[in-house]
Amino acid sequence: MNDQVAMIQLEQEQIQQLPTAYRVGPITVTPNIILAPMAGVTDSVFRRMILSMGGCGLVSSEMTNAASVSPKLLQRHKLLDYLPEERPFTMQLSGNDPDLVARAAQTIQELGADILDINCGCPSPKVTGGGHGASLLRDLPKLRQVLRAVRAAVTIPVTLKFRAGWDEQHLNYLDTAQIAEEEGIAALALHPRTREQRYTGDADWSRIAAVKRHVTIPVIGSGDVTDAHAALWRLHTSGVDGVMIGRSAMANPWIFGQIAQLRRGEQLFVPAPADKYALLQRYFTMCLEEMPERLALNKLKQFISQFQIGLPGSAAFRASIHHSTSAADAWQQLEAFFASYIELAQIAA
Repeated sequence: MNDQVAMIQLEQEQIQQLPTAYRVGPITVTPNIILAPMAGVTDSVFRRMILSMGGCGLVSSEMTNAASVSPKLLQRHKLLDYLPEERPFTMQLSGNDPDLVARAAQTIQELGADILDINCGCPSPKVTGGGHGASLLRDLPKLRQVLRAVRAAVTIPVTLKFRAGWDEQHLNYLDTAQIAEEEGIAALALHPRTREQRYTGDADWSRIAAVKRHVTIPVIGSGDVTDAHAALWRLHTSGVDGVMIGRSAMANPWIFGQIAQLRRGEQLFVPAPADKYALLQRYFTMCLEEMPERLALNKLKQFISQFQIGLPGSAAFRASIHHSTSAADAWQQLEAFFASYIELAQIAA
């Protein structure tokens, strides 16, 4: 079914029956479509760009190692920087030392986070090699200790993002969910692939539906939400409280607004070349205004590698951006590629 999800469209009457919000402690998340935390991607610039386009109810910081949550290190990496317009705002921590994560959680609360999220799903070898992220799925007693210590350390709501298990032979998502609820976790987000799968194969949403039936706290589903129709179909078939969108937000940043349009029964906005050009311009400008040129250029290269350009010659264009050595060079490549498409559209109009 996963390959066909994007082709399945709900009737408007069915859409109107779908949930539009959920609560995390005292916080109401509305709309119930969320931007997933993504390492190296969901910095303040990206989050604000997504929020400004409408339809997104909650954003999160990038995953932050609990060991790097100190005043000195925070000044250096700035992973937890945010602006008031990003609220309600989640900060995500990783770690496997209960005391260390609890101390970091206290700092998170002092920094003004509305929600604290614990990462138990990152499949990166660099993360799991240190016993963080999805590695905790191999030691549920340790995960319980971490969650208990964090809940005792803060008063803000704590949530958990996790995977279905380490591999297909060790699926423990129901046990993980139960432990989280027992330890006072306010909401869960499940990406139903295993750590071994990383981002290959299909995301089995029947696992998410099973977790929703297993616990009483809100459950958010993540994985293979490829377009607006897929998001609402997932809500409809799984019974979850919300949907989390990650890589598709890079490919199509308009997806959140498109989901809102579907709910209202409106025709979906389809970005023209001029819209895509304007978005890339805006994103790159924001990056250049808030970070060194080298880092801003790297951000553009990363974004454009996933961005759905959908125009002839886009592969060569991506290559030209990746070979750019300065902001001026990247601007020139952007202008040169989109100029002909925008001119043709203007002539046709």
